[in-house]
Amino acid sequence: MHEVGIAQEILRLIEENAAPQGPGKVLSARIRVGALAGVEAESLRFALEVCGRGARAEGMAVQIIPVRAEVICKACGGRGPFEPGMTACANCGSADLRLEGGRDLQLESFEME
Repeated sequence: MHEVGIAQEILRLIEENAAPQGPGKVLSARIRVGALAGVEAESLRFALEVCGRGARAEGMAVQIIPVRAEVICKACGGRGPFEPGMTACANCGSADLRLEGGRDLQLESFEME
């Protein structure tokens, strides 16, 4: 479960950025997770809970913001949500597609008391 390593890095980033603010407890965190990031949201939430025990982030509320992936057709300019196995534009049938977004994995913000 690679979410543990990701959770540890998120907690490290929180601690690094919270330290200058003083000893307050971290109340919540917002994390952007793309559909193609290879991260299972509930596993990440659980890993943050377990890895955060005994730290200032223990018990923090975690909001995971899903980020979808889109395909853009280079032939007609059509846009739409990416679906696994998609090989052609739903508008014109062209296979000249570009994948955009959905790879996000970002600690967007956190809140302290």
